[in-house]
Amino acid sequence: AGAVLHSHSQSAVLVTFLYQDVFTLTGIEMLKGILKGYGKKTSTHKLGPNARALKNTETLVVPIIDNTEKEIDLTRSMAEAMEKYPDANAVLVRGHGVYIWGPTWEKCKMQTECYDYLFEMAVKLEQLGLRKQFIGVQ
Repeated sequence: AGAVLHSHSQSAVLVTFLYQDVFTLTGIEMLKGILKGYGKKTSTHKLGPNARALKNTETLVVPIIDNTEKEIDLTRSMAEAMEKYPDANAVLVRGHGVYIWGPTWEKCKMQTECYDYLFEMAVKLEQLGLRKQFIGVQ
């Protein structure tokens, strides 16, 4: 990745308690700000040939891993999540936050803002009892 950002966003932490192994969301316009296909498979700072923006009708899938006492101990479960979900460019850490990566710091920052919006939206949808309408399919 060209850049990686880590956030302790309250919304990111909250969704890790609302979802089990993966966070999913569909039907929200801000999904268009998330890159699909720029994951572990891409070893350069450039977008791979299959990378593109998500459509708001597609389902965003972000793996959730359990937290550890030391960040260095997240390495194995983070690598496994990246391998299992190669189209993902974020991993949520339960009770901790989120790691997001992209080809440049600008794209990574843009995605971080989109993810935070989407996580907050999911929390609000849960509060309104509407989450099941926006979970999508994996």
